[in-house]
Amino acid sequence: MTDAAQCPFRLEDAPMALDRTDGWAHFREAGDVFFAEGIYFLTSAEAVQYGYQHPQIFSSAKAFDIVGSPVPLIPLAVDPPEHVRYRRILDPMLAPRVVNDMEDELRRQINELIDAFAETGHCDIVADVGKLYPTQVFLTLFGMPLEDRDRFAGWVHTINDEVSITGGESNEAQAQAGMALFGYLQAFIAEKRKNPGDDMLSRVITLEGEGEWTDEELLGLCFLFTLAGLDTVTGTIGFMMMHMAKNPELRRRVVADPSLAGPAIEEILRLELPAPLAPRIVMEDIEIGGVKIPKGSMVQMSPAAANRDPRRFDNPDEIDLDNADRGHFAFGGGIHRCLGSHLARRELRLVLEEFHKRIPEYELAEDEVPRVTWPAGTLSLQSLRLKFPPAGPRAK
Repeated sequence: MTDAAQCPFRLEDAPMALDRTDGWAHFREAGDVFFAEGIYFLTSAEAVQYGYQHPQIFSSAKAFDIVGSPVPLIPLAVDPPEHVRYRRILDPMLAPRVVNDMEDELRRQINELIDAFAETGHCDIVADVGKLYPTQVFLTLFGMPLEDRDRFAGWVHTINDEVSITGGESNEAQAQAGMALFGYLQAFIAEKRKNPGDDMLSRVITLEGEGEWTDEELLGLCFLFTLAGLDTVTGTIGFMMMHMAKNPELRRRVVADPSLAGPAIEEILRLELPAPLAPRIVMEDIEIGGVKIPKGSMVQMSPAAANRDPRRFDNPDEIDLDNADRGHFAFGGGIHRCLGSHLARRELRLVLEEFHKRIPEYELAEDEVPRVTWPAGTLSLQSLRLKFPPAGPRAK
């Protein structure tokens, strides 16, 4: 076991903007576990899996203090044993059967978004679908007015813009957006307490006895969904459609056999993880990957790098529809596995299904070069302009 020397690795040197294959290879080349920029990075599948499976050592609650949220992000920024109480309540509210009940409405919403551009022969998937649809789904889930979509999405994307991987203060625009979002959610929770409906937020609000939630807890739940749940789906929608546009053979297989949509989504999630790093604080001295990490150190687990570990995955940098169920880390792992994974998968499948029904043939616009901003806490394409034969009106 050795003390880690500061590695010359720098986040900004990772060639991530155009090709995440090169970017995550750059991380793995620095080591399975390495120390750089005051942070210990875990990049191997073995090391990342160990971190997820030992939450008593790798604290999520302490790590998310860097986000600067005025309330705890429930349940992500809560450690055991309190964490168990929240998941016991929330997991059934996002179970597959609940998502099934939402599907008709979510399918209607994605079709309305596609209607807006299908007959024009062009679109920007990021602007026209990616930044809108996940916000609508969240508003539907929590019983919020869909007419608030644009300002809500504006707040969320401003807050998440250029979030630092290493912590630091928010800029003025982010601070103002955070205050506006916080005020909106406070007012909405107060209204829901008076007039609960048939939605997830109302079901939490109306819990009684020992299960009753405070306003602070409710705000923490809302903040987690908005700050961690919207941009990640936005990012995956863009990456999913980018791979389909750049790989006609893959796209035509999925169009011809819609049952392949699920495997395609799993592989794209594995390769293009929009939340590529998971912060933790170690609560005791520990040795992992031959490196000694002192108590109190900040760790960034890299599930995105681990998802391409050649010791865990055959052909780790390729989409392989025949081996899609490979235990990737796209939704995290252990007790903090993503609460909304079933809903996120359904959103992605509905986008793919309904887009392909109307627009089975498409490609990148002539001068479009898909690019992400890096370094960033969340990876998302800046734009994804597509061209296609104009579709006729949708049969209603």
